[in-house]
Amino acid sequence: MDRETVNWVIRETVKFLLRPRGFEAKIAAACIPILVTLLGWNWVLKATGRDNYSVEVGSTNVVPEWVQLPLVTLFVVIFVVCVWSGLRRTANEDKLRDRKKVIVIEGRGLREDDGSPLAAAVPSDIIGQRISVLLDLRQRKDGVIIDPAELLNEVDGTRRAVQQHSKQGDPQDVTLVYGGLTPVPLAFLTGIIFDDEGKIVVMDWDRTREAWRNLDSGDDGQRFQMEGFEDVGTAKEVVLAVSASYQVRDENIATTFDLPVARLSLPDLNTSHWSRDKQNALAGQLLEAAKLLEAKGVETIHLILAAQNSVAFNLGRRYDKRNLPSVIVYQYEASSEKKYPWGVRMPVRGERTPSIART
Repeated sequence: MDRETVNWVIRETVKFLLRPRGFEAKIAAACIPILVTLLGWNWVLKATGRDNYSVEVGSTNVVPEWVQLPLVTLFVVIFVVCVWSGLRRTANEDKLRDRKKVIVIEGRGLREDDGSPLAAAVPSDIIGQRISVLLDLRQRKDGVIIDPAELLNEVDGTRRAVQQHSKQGDPQDVTLVYGGLTPVPLAFLTGIIFDDEGKIVVMDWDRTREAWRNLDSGDDGQRFQMEGFEDVGTAKEVVLAVSASYQVRDENIATTFDLPVARLSLPDLNTSHWSRDKQNALAGQLLEAAKLLEAKGVETIHLILAAQNSVAFNLGRRYDKRNLPSVIVYQYEASSEKKYPWGVRMPVRGERTPSIART
């Protein structure tokens, strides 16, 4: 068991043991031993006689009746009030849960099996009625995309379904949860599309644990290193290779592009990306890199991204749809002569709808 898994188990165990409980239950539970003591104190076994050790049951009169009765009455009233208050609070929480909505967007596109549903893994502290919206990007072949243009309609259909659910009530009562196993271009596109949909909780599939997981680890401080930006010159189109999970290799880029290449690379590709703060920082670096390319006169960024699904999604959420250059995010196909045979042209910089760009 690796260190990350051990830390997760310890963290979840402590969270469970220290989970918040209603104060009414604690007070009511404390009243029970007090009442048992008060009611049972004067009725104990007492030994009589010196020579014969007979035992009889009777009152020891340790607590006078004029003290016992008011105390018993007081703690019975406290117990009843706490039980009533707890039941009322639980009923109010149930009403709140019924009013609030948690729209769970689960993207599937890399495997045919349904696996573990994301909705079942949403943390219990996210209160609200679970509404599952499946973003199904599978095309009958395990891990193979036959017609990428067809998938763009699925993404748009998911967006409309989420908007429809969100309109049925107060927007403040709606929380979006996203998690997916989808191709990188479509994960990035989903991030761009849902950027304006309010609060989004991002989860991802942990292949080691074979379970959905929150971005709840600590920030290890790893950040992108920038390379090649000074060599862009006056080019209008640039390849931006982002290496987060594995290295984007020069020879693979050369099979498809004959353009200047700028890079954002993590120094340690084996580092964990299960930190929300870290992913936000990496998304901020992509934003600054795109601003730098725009300042150099670049009009189109050909983005090659090697990253886990949650990273691709969060990078898409951060991309400025109005002021940054046009961006095409490419799909890597190891068996193809051209390693990046197609990409998704994102709906930014005047593009109203996404489209497929083939190389």
